[in-house]
Amino acid sequence: MIFRLAWADTLHERQMAACYAVALAAVLAPLMVLYGLKTGVITALTTNLLQDPRNLEVIVLGNRDYTGAYVEGLAARDDVAFAVPRTRSIAATLYIERDDGRGGPELAELVPTAPGDPLVGSDAPPLEGNTVALSHSLATALEVEAGDTVRASALREIDGQRQRVVVDLGVAQILPPTAFGRRAAFAPLPLLQAVEDYRDGLAVQNFGWEGRDPGDVERVFASFRIYARDLDSVGPLADFLTREGIEVRSQLAEIETVQDLDANLTRIFTIIAVLGGAGYLLSMGANLWSNVKRKTRELSVMRLLGVPAAGLLRFPIFQANFVAILGMVLAFGIYFLGQTVINLLFSAPGLEGQPVVKLLPLHYAIAIVLTLVAAIVAAAVAGWRASRIEPSEGMRDV
Repeated sequence: MIFRLAWADTLHERQMAACYAVALAAVLAPLMVLYGLKTGVITALTTNLLQDPRNLEVIVLGNRDYTGAYVEGLAARDDVAFAVPRTRSIAATLYIERDDGRGGPELAELVPTAPGDPLVGSDAPPLEGNTVALSHSLATALEVEAGDTVRASALREIDGQRQRVVVDLGVAQILPPTAFGRRAAFAPLPLLQAVEDYRDGLAVQNFGWEGRDPGDVERVFASFRIYARDLDSVGPLADFLTREGIEVRSQLAEIETVQDLDANLTRIFTIIAVLGGAGYLLSMGANLWSNVKRKTRELSVMRLLGVPAAGLLRFPIFQANFVAILGMVLAFGIYFLGQTVINLLFSAPGLEGQPVVKLLPLHYAIAIVLTLVAAIVAAAVAGWRASRIEPSEGMRDV
């Protein structure tokens, strides 16, 4: 019954209710646009950072001796997405040419890879045996495509004699131009180990390359490739490696710029939201209090007819929710209009083609819940005043 009475009273004073709803929309719609602007820009910037896996890489500078077990331990960390040992840079090169002999050989860098490599593609089939993935620049220079075969050669000099071995490599994949700028072949670690051993004058039985007996010595690696699991993990991972005495470089400055922008926009939004929301709460609360005072006689008659105090407590709360729902409908309509216009007319530098203003479904749900809660809070004092009305208060005016 109280629900129906509150609805009937709201319809009776629909002009006043409409004014309250417009006031709510005037506060809520700009807040939604502002938060949508924050979400759209930050989401686009973060997406751009994540789309380039090089932003997740922590580059190890210089060479040291690392065991395979040490790198495996790094790969097992929660903040690491990928880690693989790498051989000495001076030994990690090959001359690569087409298998048909057309064109001259190209000097290519050998980059170790393994399943889950962010540059090769975490979903790409693993490279095994003599298969490689070529960087776009190397593939363009050689004029080869995925599925072709290339011929690679390694050179060394022993006792004044130049020696050369040749191995055929299958091209399993061509990397996108943005993945790796230099001319390189991404290959399984055993191939890099074989080339390094050959350059050191050792025999490589798996490839039939002659040389000295390597003996039974634990292999050590000069460096390693390592990638953080996400943007938030780049800083902690870089700090950990620094504490280990490893000099590193990362894109942490660029990542922190986006994170600082996100934090600053959040602070600005919070301040504006608190000020705007507090103003609306006070205004709506005062109006509902005034409405209860104005209708003291009618409400006391309802008490006289047997309506409990709890029923009168809900009366202004129901009315506040009616106004809140209408105000949200208006605010959502204004937001969608503003979102469409802004996204059509503006674009952030470097974010062309991506929405500048964007809200996720979760944000709409939060806006609805917070608005209804704010309406209940604003009406609580007026509801308390209504619940204190005694039946006798209306009798004095009869």
